[in-house]
Amino acid sequence: MTIPMSASASLSALAPLSPPTPLPVPASTPVPAPTPATGTAPVPPGNDHVELSYDATVPRALVHRASIAEVFVTDSAKTGEDTFVVAAQLPRGHLIGENSPLYDFSLMVEVVRQAGVLIAHRHLEVRLDSAFIFRDLTLRTTAFEPLRIGRRPASARITVSVRTRRNKAGRLQGFSFLGDIEVDGRSAMKGEGGLLILSKAAYQAMRSRRLSPEHPGFLLPRFTAAEPSHVGRRDARNVFITEPVADAGQFACQLVVDTSHPHVFDHPLDHVPGHLQMEAARQLAVAAVARLHALDPYSLSVASIATDFTDYAELDRITRLRATVDGFRWDEELGTFTTPVVVEAVQEDTITTAMRLEVSQWV
Repeated sequence: MTIPMSASASLSALAPLSPPTPLPVPASTPVPAPTPATGTAPVPPGNDHVELSYDATVPRALVHRASIAEVFVTDSAKTGEDTFVVAAQLPRGHLIGENSPLYDFSLMVEVVRQAGVLIAHRHLEVRLDSAFIFRDLTLRTTAFEPLRIGRRPASARITVSVRTRRNKAGRLQGFSFLGDIEVDGRSAMKGEGGLLILSKAAYQAMRSRRLSPEHPGFLLPRFTAAEPSHVGRRDARNVFITEPVADAGQFACQLVVDTSHPHVFDHPLDHVPGHLQMEAARQLAVAAVARLHALDPYSLSVASIATDFTDYAELDRITRLRATVDGFRWDEELGTFTTPVVVEAVQEDTITTAMRLEVSQWV
């Protein structure tokens, strides 16, 4: 709901905030004419209660996915000048969700990402071959109970308001957004973020000095993943960090990148995606809180994550994650204690991503 080539400098002319997490179109996606993607029929402004369809997912190109199985959004509508609603079906069983009692936090991050990309293509006239660079993304759980997996797939409804940035010619350069997520009619999450939109040519020019993963000299760092139970996971394929170690009052690990993972790497990428970094931060935060406070990792859930992408994380560089754990705090809205954790992703002494999480013992 990721970027060196001194990307910070190259993007600063476009926006005053920090850059990135590009989500380019899959290689298999055809390049269309510069016309907007068509969608549902127009909706009268202010009609926030418009009925949406959950019968079929949208075309995969509209959310930058290669696999049909990785598409979760099903419909969208414009409800006002800058407001939209998006429908999504949440799968009860999915690789990234494993068999958790709750809809997985990383799954919800992906639903938010797809909602934003769908709005851009279907309603804001953005070309399908454009590259999206997330500068920041925040997702907060407002109630855990609506996220509990029931006897049938849940219907999610994302209400979004956007604030666009356009150049003098009227081309959309990016937008910020605020959103509320309801699951089966009950409020569950709130999200916000900002992204930049680049043409295919501009993105390729910005990344041209980096060694392509297809190059014969490209090497991917390889590490042994942590024990799944130590990071709150059950499937070894979903473990993206090495065993965390205590390091000068912090917890540290290396990022484990598996470019064959069918969810995180649904299609080839030339960087470490923000989605992977956020999930790795979640795993390190869960492991650190569990070890520091003698808790069961499987009892811990992420209540919130706020992410600032300041530079690209390159696939061929070692990514080190370090976490600082705070004390317990009472969360009135959730009715439980949460533990703040700050996680930084570092490559060659440069912080590429800063993430602030809250870990809660709920399940």
